[in-house]
Parts: sequence; C-alpha cells; structure tokens
Amino acid sequence: MTSPTAAPLVLQARLSERVWGGRRLAPEAGAPVGEAWVVYEGNVVEGGPHAGRTLGEVSAEHPGEMLGTRAQGTRFPLLIKLLDCAEWLSVQVHPDDGQARDLAGEGHLGKTEAWHLLDAEPGAELIAGVRPGTGADELRAAILEGRVMDHAHRQPVSAGDTVLMPAGTLHALGPGLFLYEVQQTSDLTYRVYDWDRPPSAGRALHLRESALVTTNAQAAVERSHPPRAGEAQELTRCDYFVLERLAGGEAVMGDTRGESFHAVTVLSGEARLTWQGEDVTLGALDSVVLPAALGPYRLEGEFAALRSRLP
Repeated sequence: MTSPTAAPLVLQARLSERVWGGRRLAPEAGAPVGEAWVVYEGNVVEGGPHAGRTLGEVSAEHPGEMLGTRAQGTRFPLLIKLLDCAEWLSVQVHPDDGQARDLAGEGHLGKTEAWHLLDAEPGAELIAGVRPGTGADELRAAILEGRVMDHAHRQPVSAGDTVLMPAGTLHALGPGLFLYEVQQTSDLTYRVYDWDRPPSAGRALHLRESALVTTNAQAAVERSHPPRAGEAQELTRCDYFVLERLAGGEAVMGDTRGESFHAVTVLSGEARLTWQGEDVTLGALDSVVLPAALGPYRLEGEFAALRSRLP
C-alpha cells in the first residue's frame, strides 16, 4: 500500500497585510500585502489524502516519512515566504536558539534566514550587519539610546543576489525589493528602529531584547550566475537549511532519499512535476512540499524555481 506521505503536498499560501507592503502578491487587495507565507506549518494542504489538514499536523503524525532522517523532532522546521517591499521594513534582529529559549521560553526557536532577491529596482539596498569597527558594547549603547542607524551597514543589491542572515545580525529590507526568504520555523523578531513610523499595535520596538541578542557581524551578499538548463545550483547553506536554484528547459532530477523533504517554489514559467508515474503542474509562485518518503522525481518545462531542504 502506498504511504499517504509518498505524494507531494500542494499548499494554500497565507497572505499578510503590512504597512511596508506592495501590490505584487495581491494586486486586487484593498491594503498593501507584504508577505505570502508559502511553506510553513500552518499552511493548509490542497487535495490528496491530507486535504484540509495543516502541514504541521501531517509532519507531527508522520515525522519520519514527512521530514526525513536529517530532521530533529516532529515540528516542520522551515518557514518560507515571498516578500514585496514598497517601503523600508523595520531595522530588526532575531535571536539564536539559546537566546530564543531564554527570552521567549521553552519551545521557541531562533531565526537564521536567507534571502534570494527575485527583483530589485535601480538603487535598491538593504541593511545587513553593522559598519566595520563597531564594537559590541558600542552597538548595545547605540540601540538603547536610539542611535542604531549611526552604525547600520547599508548595501546595494540586485536581482539574483543571495544573503545568508545568521541569527543576531542587524538587518532590514529596503524599498523596491521582491524576494524569497527561507528561515527556521520562528517568528521572533525584535525591532530596533521603525523609521519614525507612529507607534501602532504589533509594531512596538524591543530595544532591551535587541541589545541582548545583536552581534556586530556583517552578512555577505553572494552573487552567482544563473544555472544552465536542467541544473540545480546551490546558493547558500547553513546548519538549518540548503537553498538551491533550479533552471528548467531540460529535466531537473531530484531525489529526497528519505533524508529530507524538498520544498519547491516556482518563480516563473510552468513546471510539470512527475513522481512514481503521477504528475502535477505548478505555475508561477506555486509551492509544493515533497515528503522525504517520496524518492526520485523530475521537473520539466520552461521554468525557474527555488528549492529548500535540510542540510
């Protein structure tokens, strides 16, 4: 009998309005939408034996088949978003695993993340770390005194750039960016500065917490040429995830091998996903989770996609 987790899980994205959001993710929406949570534990599965259940529920019930041998625990470990930035996001920092437990309690995870820029308007930039020579004590004082922008490191970026953002790194996304973000399953965010926006519900500053977790590290912007047709190109990796770029035109082969799920998001074009004699077609911005038990699969068509998995 075929395992109920030996088939891809197509997920319903969750859209979130943000004061800094744009119009790319939901042009018809009345308010700006900044985020689409396309792969996370609260996503509802569309179709198949798990239709109507959440990704987190399926993972908890079938951890070995769903997550694979490289996973720790039964919680789905990654959160993947698409972000549309029409204005600056708050300058913020995320804790690591130990700091998350100390500040928020047991069961909370840290938040290391990576960005891959899908589009960037001319002159677009982001904040990634602090200026060279800024010491830890100096940075903590600047945060508590409201002077963090004196030390923030701004970097110009372009479409195709990738940034690995370790927990504890000061950061912010700027206007004119559209990007894919993969991170640990965590929503712990400590805001340091919010561009003098008026205080509102859910946008408080967290100066004490930020001063406790921020380091003076700088995040490097990595640039790479697009992969050739039929290739999978590694963009970045860390202890929590591997991020790869896939190029169609020729078949892209994959195999979960029972080791890790694969989360695939189509960026452009159309991809035909085939496994065990079955297939499904994915369009632009569609996301699917391939359980660790799935085994070999292939993606065909004219498309560009990103794939995240456990290292």
